[in-house]
Amino acid sequence: MSENTIDLKSLLLMIHQAKDINANLCLDEGCRISGSDPTTLVKVLNYFINLLQPLTTLPLEIGLDLKDDGALLTLMAYSETSNAPQVSDNVAGALQEYNASYEMVHQPGINIQCKITFKSK
Repeated sequence: MSENTIDLKSLLLMIHQAKDINANLCLDEGCRISGSDPTTLVKVLNYFINLLQPLTTLPLEIGLDLKDDGALLTLMAYSETSNAPQVSDNVAGALQEYNASYEMVHQPGINIQCKITFKSK
């Protein structure tokens, strides 16, 4: 792996271990993105984990899927809440550095998902 790529699986495993979060992980191999410094990405992922974790008593579901045109990271909390949390305006800009965007998907009373799409350049 070159110094200008970030291995998303390794990064998620590191965050999972460091934060000791209650989560089920299903992570594909080979999900690498362009970038030399994962610091901002770690902050964004921690932000989403901290946003979702208080909404559930169950483990978070964290999935990483290798796609033809990049990768899809899904963080999901099973939650009976009827209101989706507000996401900071800074998140979208921070993700642009990694050629990524996010979408919040809320099914009231069922779950809340944060889907982060990483596009290959």
